[in-house]
Amino acid sequence: MNIGLHHFRLVDAIVKEGTLTRAADTLHLTQSALSHQLKELEHELGLSVFFRNGKRLELTPEGTRFLHAAERVLAELISLEADMRHIRDGVSGTLRVTTQCYTAYHWLPGIIKQYKRISPSVNIHVVSAATYVPLEYLLRGDVDIAIVRNKLDNPRINYEPIFEDQVFAILSKNHPLAGKSHFCTEDFEGQELFLPFNDPASGNIPVIENLMKAHHVTPHHVHRIHYTDAIIEMVDANLGISTLADWIVQPYLENRDIVALPLPAEVANRTWCAATCKDTPAIREFLRCLKLHFQNIPLPLSSDAV
Repeated sequence: MNIGLHHFRLVDAIVKEGTLTRAADTLHLTQSALSHQLKELEHELGLSVFFRNGKRLELTPEGTRFLHAAERVLAELISLEADMRHIRDGVSGTLRVTTQCYTAYHWLPGIIKQYKRISPSVNIHVVSAATYVPLEYLLRGDVDIAIVRNKLDNPRINYEPIFEDQVFAILSKNHPLAGKSHFCTEDFEGQELFLPFNDPASGNIPVIENLMKAHHVTPHHVHRIHYTDAIIEMVDANLGISTLADWIVQPYLENRDIVALPLPAEVANRTWCAATCKDTPAIREFLRCLKLHFQNIPLPLSSDAV
């Protein structure tokens, strides 16, 4: 059977309005066009949908069955249209988010909580599997927002600055270099260096390693560790040194025997961005929540504070 959506609307309107004339007005059709559609439907069904009772049209038993189907179809269509409108307007749907640093997932819940107060029907999916290659996932369409510190030159990606941080050298208070006012690139020479793990396949080499290579500085050994807590414990035990961002190390300074020394400006200052390939109300609202969150975070460590 070749039954179209207009047939369901036709029967629904005739039942509600009672006459072809009023139904035609409701559907913005001429009475002739409406009568033609009704004949077309009955031809497809091979059955009568209505019978005349005076001036009114009343449903046949077969027409009643068709009406029940029409009510379900039209109700589902209304629901579908509302869902699509909500997704388009950022009222509902799914937003997939990732960051370029596992430690960043410590502050991400606070942003999600703030966002959910504004858009409770939007489901936030944190894609932690994309952490080492966030922009690759973004370009594939597997995430909607990637919070990154490294950029890829691609015209499809838009970068929105979110916050700035500073990287410090982290040492035990008992380390021979702990009394310095700042940490030079040459100070990494011969040191046991603990760095956050980076997937070699990502090609994302930390800036500090590139700087040491440029200055022909060679640590005794570079240990790559997945977890920030483990890095802090190694430094606290005076087994080596590390480099970490101010917002990462700040919570550990009060209850660990460690110090944070400023690094050269070319590696210390970083700008984090929200990378996107699409522009939707849901994405724009999440970016707004990101900016509001970082306007209220504690100021970075200063040389006076360390």
